Amino acid sequence: MAEKLSEKSRMLLSMVALDTPSLPRQREMFETLASLSGVAVNPKTVEAKESSLVFFLGGNRAAVALIPAPIPWSNLEGPCGIAWWWPEAGARVRGNNSHIVVALGGENGDAVQRSIALTHLTAAVAAHVDAAGIFWSGSLVHNPQVFLEEARSASQENVPLHLWIDFRIEQNDDGTLRLFTTGMMALDKMEIEIPNSRHEPKKLFDFAYSIASYLLSRGAEIRDGHTVGVGCCESEKVMAVHAPSMLDSQMTVLRLEFP
Repeated sequence: MAEKLSEKSRMLLSMVALDTPSLPRQREMFETLASLSGVAVNPKTVEAKESSLVFFLGGNRAAVALIPAPIPWSNLEGPCGIAWWWPEAGARVRGNNSHIVVALGGENGDAVQRSIALTHLTAAVAAHVDAAGIFWSGSLVHNPQVFLEEARSASQENVPLHLWIDFRIEQNDDGTLRLFTTGMMALDKMEIEIPNSRHEPKKLFDFAYSIASYLLSRGAEIRDGHTVGVGCCESEKVMAVHAPSMLDSQMTVLRLEFP
């Protein structure tokens, strides 16, 4: 896939919007991180400065840095506008006065495993600061308390799709619905698109969610021209093709013909 970025070179990022500018206390953060992930940070690897912590996490290099400025509203407005899972997002994060950047880079593990590690670290940071919201990968905003709860069960077998991927459903001019994802590409998978369907929104969402879960939790691939039937729709065989995106013709997506 031409658009596929090398997973060995990608830096994964999240941000924690703050009401009060401060870093979490090391001991508390690392204790929470260990309880979430089962991974202990070796104190000898920690490089601590006034506004940052840099350390090794599961063989990768992690950083937690305090930025004494808000996340610009121009970056947050769009994600807050589509955050149906958190209607108060805009009101909650618009007044942030500072933020923490949480980063993970390295080559240990695949994109999903490293995203799980970043999820655990982000939750551990947010649990010990005055967090207004979490900004994931520049595209999604989350309530910190909900993020922490979902991070508790995040694993390779239970990938937290809701935290990582936006499943957007819109109406076409002819009354049918279309669905597209944002976030799969960051996990080294093609984005999923259903260009038109007469199914109800919930069934459309459940189907796409099952496909995404299948691809990410199992590290699977769906070949061009194959049929799929996953989760809620095992009895229905849906054609899958690798095709130009309906949103960006330069990007190849996994298009599902789900009538």
